[in-house]
Amino acid sequence: MSSKNKCLVVFVILLTCCFSGFAFWGCLAQQQEHNSKIAVLIDSQWSYTNGWPQTDYLSILRETISTLDYLGYMYDVVDEKISNQQLNTYEMLISVTDKHTGKVTQYSEGTGRTALILYSIGPELCKRLGITLGNFNLKEEDKVHVVVENNLTQGIASEYGSIPIWGTYSHDFGNDSCVLVKNSDGLPVMIEQKGPFGRYVFLLTRALTWNACSYRLIDNIIRNSTNMGRIGGIPYAMDVPVIIRLDDFCTWSSSWKDYTDITKKLTVAAIVSEINAQDIAVLKKADVEIIPHGYKHEDLSQLSYSQQMEAITKAASEFQKIAETKPDGYIAPFNRINADTTKACANAQIQWITTYHGMARIPRYYYTDSPNKIWVLGVRPEYLKDAASITRALDEGMKQQKPLIFVEHPNMRNEEGIISNTIEALKQTLIVINEGDGYYLTRLGEYFGYLLEQRKISYDGSRLIVEDEVKPGLTFTFPGCGRDKMAQIGNDVLMFYRKGSTVLPSLKKGEYPFTSVQNMPILSEIGPGVVVKSAINNPIQKRAQILLESFTDKDVKLSIDNMPQGIYSTEVMRPDGKKTVNSFKVSDNGVMNISLQLLQDTETSITITAKN
Repeated sequence: MSSKNKCLVVFVILLTCCFSGFAFWGCLAQQQEHNSKIAVLIDSQWSYTNGWPQTDYLSILRETISTLDYLGYMYDVVDEKISNQQLNTYEMLISVTDKHTGKVTQYSEGTGRTALILYSIGPELCKRLGITLGNFNLKEEDKVHVVVENNLTQGIASEYGSIPIWGTYSHDFGNDSCVLVKNSDGLPVMIEQKGPFGRYVFLLTRALTWNACSYRLIDNIIRNSTNMGRIGGIPYAMDVPVIIRLDDFCTWSSSWKDYTDITKKLTVAAIVSEINAQDIAVLKKADVEIIPHGYKHEDLSQLSYSQQMEAITKAASEFQKIAETKPDGYIAPFNRINADTTKACANAQIQWITTYHGMARIPRYYYTDSPNKIWVLGVRPEYLKDAASITRALDEGMKQQKPLIFVEHPNMRNEEGIISNTIEALKQTLIVINEGDGYYLTRLGEYFGYLLEQRKISYDGSRLIVEDEVKPGLTFTFPGCGRDKMAQIGNDVLMFYRKGSTVLPSLKKGEYPFTSVQNMPILSEIGPGVVVKSAINNPIQKRAQILLESFTDKDVKLSIDNMPQGIYSTEVMRPDGKKTVNSFKVSDNGVMNISLQLLQDTETSITITAKN
């Protein structure tokens, strides 16, 4: 066997391992009309060893899978050997191959379902649809604009303005097509075509800058094309996670206490060779999160694979000895990684890592010759400077609807004599979060924890399948989801809805029947500075349970509609053991109002039980 063929075989094997459980080589689940999944069609002959343009194609696969996993849609990666009978079981087709497009046309014509074509169109598909191929035109960091606002492009122009891309094609799609998005030269980028040969959506650029707006596009297309639900994205049905990261922890000092006295919602990046058990004990007492930040603050981007393996493994093992906790993540020193880093992380059982801002500040996968599913979050660090800069950063985060990370270096600021400035800026951050709806304060590992959690659960239209216990707070979205179409999971009805999504409670391993219900007790939005981690009502037991967290001390009012008339007892419990019990009468208007005093960074549990 030639060296080239050996590389191809190895790559295919790696793909098969990476996407275990997915339908490579046509090995799919039993036949059914719909399997509540998306098929991602690839060409098994693609290989990084073949160079451009196949490296671009494999990057497309990486980005597509990142998008689907982040959004929380179920999918299989399938290759060109799949039979059309098997392919037809999928709710939707995403094609990232310009070969074997006969499969694509047969799917769309045979099922009437949508085929999304990314980046390149094969000649067979062009001939079938009457498309005249043009040249590829490279234009770096071109800005494209929405020319037709519909269900596919909804929110893109109003929320993001434009979409950054790298090049497009001068194809002629004919009069039967609708061009939805064009580049600055008027060339088509996103096109919809419907007719006797099926429905197609084309998103054509060789290097789309994948970020929040491109994720939104893909979500729009899937929502408009299927009845699939999703479990994923940002937790708690919120908009923007805000993370405060304190870098280069070496030893405890008063400069760190100045920060930890303000909030527990901090992520401390610790240089492992410079810490000890006493330092960790102080941080644990402050109840902040601690993540390895290199063993000796090594620049991973300058190291070979074997050197990175040694550095990451040593940092993780020594951290576990000192902190008595096995780390799931890694904060890259200098925010730098290279093509070998995620492979090294995978082998060291590290499941997420941060890197530089060029990664678009939204979680994605990053690999070249070794596919893996290590989450990578690109960081364009925002700094704790002043109220104006804090507000600008938070406004941008809300516009982009993606994680926002503030990075600070307490030791450095202390040496510079300006630590008081950053402390005031941190206080200002909490004020803005407390007043601005849609933000929530979290720790870096907590945020990634939900991305890992959502892999444990899936939705097939009639049930939720939970592979392992999940904690409360995962965002669940299904067609029509809202106050007028609520979800019942097993015996529990989900009470809280925000922006077309709801929040799942803690669920144990098992299968939970899903049904939609109406006119059940429903919790209204509480307002800024508070997240609803869980809210369920059991109509059989006549009991509701609500779990809240506030980021400052806060007085709030819980308003619940559609409560049956009667007398109820309410039990409010905090982790410190303090419990308050009251009685409420609900009249025929069905409204229950409960006044609560929430403590900063503290979960509050409310149990409401009917007395009669």
